[in-house]
Amino acid sequence: MAGLPRIATLALIGTSLASPVALAQQPAPEPERNVTVEERRRPQFDPLGIRAGGFLIFPSLQVGGEYDSNVFATENNEEDDFGLLVRPRITAASQWSRHALNASLFGDFAFYEEFDDNNYQDFGGSVNGRLDITRNDIVTGGLTLARRHEGRESPEAVGSQNLVTYFDGLAQLAYRREFNLVYVVVGGSVNRKDYDEEDLREDLRDLVDLTGDLRIGYKISPRFNLFVQGDYTIVRYDNDSVIDRDSQGFGVSIGTDVDITGILFGEASIGYIRRDYEDDTLDSVSGPGGLARLTWNVTGLTSLIFEASSAVVETTQGGASSNLQTNAAAEVQHELLRNLILNGRLSFTRDDFEGIDRTDHTYRAQLGARYLLNRNLSLDASYLFATRDSDLNGADYDRHIVRLGVTARL
Repeated sequence: MAGLPRIATLALIGTSLASPVALAQQPAPEPERNVTVEERRRPQFDPLGIRAGGFLIFPSLQVGGEYDSNVFATENNEEDDFGLLVRPRITAASQWSRHALNASLFGDFAFYEEFDDNNYQDFGGSVNGRLDITRNDIVTGGLTLARRHEGRESPEAVGSQNLVTYFDGLAQLAYRREFNLVYVVVGGSVNRKDYDEEDLREDLRDLVDLTGDLRIGYKISPRFNLFVQGDYTIVRYDNDSVIDRDSQGFGVSIGTDVDITGILFGEASIGYIRRDYEDDTLDSVSGPGGLARLTWNVTGLTSLIFEASSAVVETTQGGASSNLQTNAAAEVQHELLRNLILNGRLSFTRDDFEGIDRTDHTYRAQLGARYLLNRNLSLDASYLFATRDSDLNGADYDRHIVRLGVTARL
């Protein structure tokens, strides 16, 4: 309870900064095609960017404070703390009539008042683009290099005194060919994860994930596409001296692309996934797989977003071969005023560790608001409640996180 006065102080500061009178709401605009309420253009409040040749560059800096009621995500002996968050970012987007090239650099830094073992310094960059060879032939690709950390709530991070940090590199390439009503997409990716070698237990998690996929689609109408997709994955660990976690597997799915005049759009698929392991002591995993993200623009002021996924996630939990993870979420975005955007999100994650008696159920509820002062400044506030129910003794937790921040953009 000692942290509540300080939360109230942060809230009071945020309220005082928001002293300019909010603009009155105009009649609801028409939903913008394939864009959510938060992503919609706002000419009066969007940053203008810096023009450099054929590119627009958008720098931003977010500075804020955080209160975390359970910084180690533990069931008992909870510890709370306050932290300073600093998040610089710069993006560049091409303005060409054909082809596209985008690049970004980011930083995500946290400094906590009491438990500085939780301090982190994440940073990285990405570049992605599109090559329009002909009207019917398109090549897309991307490269991301980043240094990241795992949150204390991660089942993989339990037992480490310091935060688990790792290098994450991802390269992707895809080719799409249109054949009148039929289209084919061939793609692949390489994902490299390299964990901090100061922690020998985490160093066992270094791996390379190679994935290739093929999608064949049929355009039923301009609003609906049907597709079938297959993918094959090979995972190789650097260190297999204890358990050989190398694996290979496949997935097949059928799905649809939907685009009803920008009001309802997205993609949904369902199928089957399987993964087999080199070590005979590790159980094979199989089950339903799929991916969905559908957006419904109820009006020009309100968006509903539905997400679901099922996938095999790597784990080094003792005796477990993998984590068959299922996610589901629903989000609402609402423009209360022209310069005040509200959002709420409910999500559920089920982690089923194959080969051991452990299943985690994690529930999250989040509320947020963004107040646009002008083109260059905005105020952000959010509240997150998370709770986990696990078969493993001592793995449950409850957590409340409050954040207030100011974002400057050009």
